[in-house]
Amino acid sequence: MKKNVFIMLRRLYVAALTAVMATLAVAAQTSDAGGNGRSSERHPSSLGNGRVVTDEDKVNATGGDDRIAQLEKEMYRYYSTSAIDSFMLITDQLIEACREAGPSQERLFYKAWSNQAIYSFNKVSRTRGLELAHQIHDYAYQHDSKFGLYTSTYALATMSSSLRHFAQAEHEFTEAINYQHRFFPDESAAAPYLGMAKVYVNLHKPEKVLDCARKALAEPNVIMQHRLSAWTYICIAYYDGQYSRDDFNRAYAEREKLKRDIGHDDSFGPVVNFYHAMKNGRYNEALNIAINIKGGSDRLQFISNAYARLGDYRQAYLYQVRHKEYRDSVNTAEVQKMSYEYAAQIDVTRAENEAKDLRLSKLDLQIQATLVIILITLAFFIFYYFRRRKQMRELRHAYNQLADTTIAKERIDSELSIAREIQMSMVPRTFPAFPDRRDIDLHATIIPARQVGGDLYDFFLQDDRLCFCVGDVSGKGIPASLTMAVAVNLFRTVAKEGFPPEVIAAKLNETMSANNENAVFVTMFIGIIDLKTGNLDYCNCGHNPPVYGERRMHTTQTVFRLLDIESNVPIGLWPDYTFVGGHLSDIRSSLLFVYTDGVNEAENRMQEQFGEKRMLRVLRESTQPFGERTPKTRSHFLIDEMKYALDAFVDGAEQSDDLTMLCVSIK
Repeated sequence: MKKNVFIMLRRLYVAALTAVMATLAVAAQTSDAGGNGRSSERHPSSLGNGRVVTDEDKVNATGGDDRIAQLEKEMYRYYSTSAIDSFMLITDQLIEACREAGPSQERLFYKAWSNQAIYSFNKVSRTRGLELAHQIHDYAYQHDSKFGLYTSTYALATMSSSLRHFAQAEHEFTEAINYQHRFFPDESAAAPYLGMAKVYVNLHKPEKVLDCARKALAEPNVIMQHRLSAWTYICIAYYDGQYSRDDFNRAYAEREKLKRDIGHDDSFGPVVNFYHAMKNGRYNEALNIAINIKGGSDRLQFISNAYARLGDYRQAYLYQVRHKEYRDSVNTAEVQKMSYEYAAQIDVTRAENEAKDLRLSKLDLQIQATLVIILITLAFFIFYYFRRRKQMRELRHAYNQLADTTIAKERIDSELSIAREIQMSMVPRTFPAFPDRRDIDLHATIIPARQVGGDLYDFFLQDDRLCFCVGDVSGKGIPASLTMAVAVNLFRTVAKEGFPPEVIAAKLNETMSANNENAVFVTMFIGIIDLKTGNLDYCNCGHNPPVYGERRMHTTQTVFRLLDIESNVPIGLWPDYTFVGGHLSDIRSSLLFVYTDGVNEAENRMQEQFGEKRMLRVLRESTQPFGERTPKTRSHFLIDEMKYALDAFVDGAEQSDDLTMLCVSIK
């Protein structure tokens, strides 16, 4: 430690003396140029060969332009393939050709080198990719190349994203974009925007994915490959449940058109095709696509998702575990440590480079002031070293403990995330729910208070019977989520036998009451609509009374009221309880809004509850606008309006309970 401190101090002292001498040299050079009437400016090679660029260099560079252009085209063609030997050979030749061409090809030189680093990281070895990024950084720093520092920052940001260091990757991509806009406004910043889009894909932020992709398309001089990648991320964003199938299919069609214009696909092609099959309900096709995807992590994740949609939750869980094990085996602790160290070094270099630009812009800086600052800095570091040596050892120990705690927390968060994905796959999330039935308008949503929760809903169509339920498991977290999974599967199994709602409730109660030592219970509203007659049979099992929006005869007005129904008791407490059902005749053109107590009991910062009166007022005052390009269904619109009202009411207060809503209307 002591040796390193004195080496750093010596370098600081030498750098300061160098700055002083450079100031004197620039002043003398300016004086000479003014005295003899001739400019003394020289243009050294940007690639750092120490020569003055001559006319012969320019002629040689021009003569090799055709070969360099061909190599660049081949590089981008092989970049999206797994032809490792061909790509490495092409990039080696391109790097050497750019080096020989001199300053005119500086940018392409660093682009080719950084592409090689990223490709090596993804296809060959992550350690090798990080080492190449470090070499680019060192070379750029030695040759004072701002563009080289930009490309090394971008390369490391891409690798940080693959290592799931998302906060670090987001910071580095932002730095790369700002650096490029500041120093190279004529260059396209599409690549770092697309890299940031990938970060937001992993963070499940589809709005930010769309924003980054659109900004990439708006950049100047965007190459066709980057346009294709931008539409790829737009498709991935539209796969999120908040966007409709039509939104996704329009983006997919635009991407297919661009792919035909280019003549080939990129490496994300199978991924987009998988999402296309999933979004359109072709789950067996999606599974076949996932099985043939190259790349272990995505392949295992997609296979798990496909099995979950097909209802094979055992296979879904097994592939999810294999996905986690594979990701952990790739992102080793050694690789992550190298990533953090290189990121810190690039940040320091970038700061040093900006400080050097600032010093060079102030040629009138007095030598005496520089020396005084050096002496003060030297004294400070000496004092700091002897005063803080003990504290640094304690800090290192605390850091190691924090790192262990962080790794354990990340593993727990990852497992909870897997549990949430599996849980959410158990309830239908594709809307419109029945695109081939224009007489059914149904929409639902569930928002857990934690990563996993106990709220549930389900619905299915059997002949001309629309069966649905909304439930709330007592408690929260993992225990509630396990009970939720049991309740959903039991409901679907029993309801398909054709029983009325009160019998379904009794059979669920009989099963869930057995061996229920912890007294876990489920409140549930069960409904069955006869689509031929419009009649609704229901059974309320200790749940909140639903809201009935009745369309008055000879008018377009809808009157919303809470149904006055038999409440019964929750499911799972008393096995011999006899449930009483209810009936509504011909509810066609009316609607039913079913919810959990997370809606009416939502609290703001003053601990005031949202309440049933506000809930009814939101439903009464919600008027769907017309003239939209892709208008929402009435049920979808009412649920969205309720979510907006809840968000405005709680005003950022922490969500205390799971929140679920289901709205259904038939014609």
